[in-house]
Amino acid sequence: MHDKERGLIRVLNYGERLNWALDSGKVCDAVPWLDRIEPLISQDDIVFDIGANIGVIASWFAQRCKHVHAFEPHPKNISAIEYQRQLRNLTNITLHDFALGKNKSKMQLHVKEFHGHHSLGDVDNSPTIDKIEVNVRPLDDIFQEFDIDKINFMKIDVEGFESDVLNGAKNILENKKIDYILFELQDTILHSINRTSSEVFDILFESGYQIIDLNGTVMKDSSSPIANGDYLACIDGLKAASKLANSMFALE
Repeated sequence: MHDKERGLIRVLNYGERLNWALDSGKVCDAVPWLDRIEPLISQDDIVFDIGANIGVIASWFAQRCKHVHAFEPHPKNISAIEYQRQLRNLTNITLHDFALGKNKSKMQLHVKEFHGHHSLGDVDNSPTIDKIEVNVRPLDDIFQEFDIDKINFMKIDVEGFESDVLNGAKNILENKKIDYILFELQDTILHSINRTSSEVFDILFESGYQIIDLNGTVMKDSSSPIANGDYLACIDGLKAASKLANSMFALE
C-alpha cells in the first residue's frame, strides 16, 4: 500500500490489516501523529527510532532528516527494514539489531502474532507465539559509542518498556541531549506487566522535561489519570504545541 502524500509504503500480508487500511484510509496507525509532528523534523536532524518494527516510520523520518538510527531486535522485522531501505535507496538509516533498555544484558523477546506487538515482556496485546533471546543495551552507551552530540527527535514504541528505555538514557536526559521524545502509553499493556503510565511521566519530569499530548495540551503532573495515547516530551511544551500541525485523521 502506498500513501503518496506522506511517502509511506507498506506491505500488507493478511486480510484483516488490508481491510483496516482500506476502511481507514491510512497505511499505518501512526499517520495521525506523523501529520502532527512533521513540522518538528528538519533536514539537519538526527532521529532515533526505537522499536522500528518493519521500517515504515524510519523511512518516513529518513526522507525528512539527516540521519536515522533505527533499533529493532526481531529478525523478520529487521529484514523488512532492509527491504524498505533498498526499495527507496535510503542511505541515511543505520540499523541496530538489538533492543534498548536499562542495562546491557540479554532478554527474552516475546514474539507476538502481529509484528508490531513484539515485546520484552508477555504483554496483553496479542498472543505470544514464540520467544527469542535478544541483546539489550542502554541508550547512554550508544550515545557515547557513536559520538552523537544531540538527538533532535526520538520515537519510542516498545510495547510497555518505555520506562526501561528512558532509565537507560538518564545521562542524556539530565543533560537535555534530546529535543523531542514521542511515546505511546496504553494502560492495558502496561498493567499486564505491572507497570503504569505515571512511571514514564515521572522519569521525564524528574529530568526537567515538559510533556504535551498531540492536541497541544500541556500535562501538569502524573498524579491525575493519564489517558491512553501518544505524548511528546520536550524542553518547552507551549512552544512545541504551537508547532504541531493538523491532520485529517483523529488521534486514536
